[in-house]
Amino acid sequence: MSIVNSKLKGAPQSQKEQLASCVKLLLLWVAASDGTLDESELEFAASHFPDSMGTTTTDDVLATIRKGDSKSIETAIRTVAQESRELRTAFLDLAITMSMADRRIAITENHILRFYADALYLGIELLEKRFQTISGSAFSQPGDPSSMLWWDQVSSEGLLENSANDGQPGARMTIEQARAALGVGLSATQSEIESAYENLTAIFHSGRVEAMGEAAVAVAKERFRRIEEAVKLLRNT
Repeated sequence: MSIVNSKLKGAPQSQKEQLASCVKLLLLWVAASDGTLDESELEFAASHFPDSMGTTTTDDVLATIRKGDSKSIETAIRTVAQESRELRTAFLDLAITMSMADRRIAITENHILRFYADALYLGIELLEKRFQTISGSAFSQPGDPSSMLWWDQVSSEGLLENSANDGQPGARMTIEQARAALGVGLSATQSEIESAYENLTAIFHSGRVEAMGEAAVAVAKERFRRIEEAVKLLRNT
């Protein structure tokens, strides 16, 4: 399915390219929100919005995400929100499918999907219906990552529904996952690890995304938690 080709027939090329770039950014934001980008997620984005179709390149989109450019993400959301309900629903379907590309739903992805449903005036009920249709399973309740009581409860009960062991509560982060969460390689020095940690904590401070609503703040808080967990693990290796 191509949103640009099937939902904007007859629209000016500039409008198609702008929308495609916005959708590409929002899809990759979902994929990267858990601290890793799986090859299947990159392939999914490239198959629907290749660089050759005039969209912002994947490398430029990922650079925007790594910088924590909330203004660009907010602009992308506003652009998609101005389109028809049919197109907004088609985008939500793409976002759900992207979140399932690596065969798991991280807490951050859960919150971002909720944020999209609210920001695009579609509602949680439609999100739950579309998720059930696309994935064949119910859309889980993510809880409140800002609540320590919630983390304690989840840790005692085990993993969240629709989640794998990759960075979820109740599961121990591996060194490989920790490096991926900080965006550092195997040869990174302690100085480079600390530098990456400082940059990321500045980016994912919840105060930077408050204007985008509660769901965006929840995403930032969960990503911040994973960054803290990752640096603690790497400091001890």
